[in-house]
Amino acid sequence: MTFTLPTIVLVHGAWHTPENYQTYVNDLEAKGFTVHCPLLPTSNGHRPPNASLPEDADHVRCVITSCVERDERVLLIMHSYGGIVGTEAAQGLDLATRRKANLPGGIIHLLYICAYILIPGESPWTIVEETGMQDVWKQMVDIAEDGTSVLRDPSMALFSGLEEESVVRKACESMVCSPPGPLTAVTRGDAWKTVPATYVRTSQDCALVPPYQTLLLERVKAEGVVLDIVEFDTHHSIWISLPEEMVQMAVKAAGDERNLQ
Repeated sequence: MTFTLPTIVLVHGAWHTPENYQTYVNDLEAKGFTVHCPLLPTSNGHRPPNASLPEDADHVRCVITSCVERDERVLLIMHSYGGIVGTEAAQGLDLATRRKANLPGGIIHLLYICAYILIPGESPWTIVEETGMQDVWKQMVDIAEDGTSVLRDPSMALFSGLEEESVVRKACESMVCSPPGPLTAVTRGDAWKTVPATYVRTSQDCALVPPYQTLLLERVKAEGVVLDIVEFDTHHSIWISLPEEMVQMAVKAAGDERNLQ
């Protein structure tokens, strides 16, 4: 049987835009993947904010739906806040569910890259509070009078460990303001319970810090779900620091033996 690469839908993180992931997209396309990385409505730069988690999830769901309706199999890759968006958007669009309904295409795998993977009914702030990191978070983020948020030092939070100043400077230029609403938005999605999933841990992460990642994974494990967990000794923007490894993670996820054929 000939192995056909799935279509990738890449969901970016808060304060990011697709431009921040362009090198990753280029590397994936060079490997033969078709990649869609839509701009999330919360990253549209609007002040005051005019979108939150529901709008982000609806937008990504539309992108995934257009792919599966063309009978494409989808590898959903999610980074940081994108893990919440993607999980919400994926509900009911997996290959098994669509096949039972005699519908074409579907999501075959979820790849979380140092991303939030939440239990339904939780929010990111749930994790912040349970790890006792409220003060740390407030030191990282400024909330403007118009209700938008910005990172005080994105080079530290997102790109610490990168030695090339030009790379960090270019990455920071693509950052945008983001609404704080998604931080407390309660989630409903749990696609990771039924779709094969892989989680990439980042042990030097200054944004989704290791205690967050540990708690997230412990809670998923308590739900009886076994993830494939791979850990790298690097920071939050792992596709920049370890580009070849991140392409290989996508290839591995695409061909995972757990995926429905």
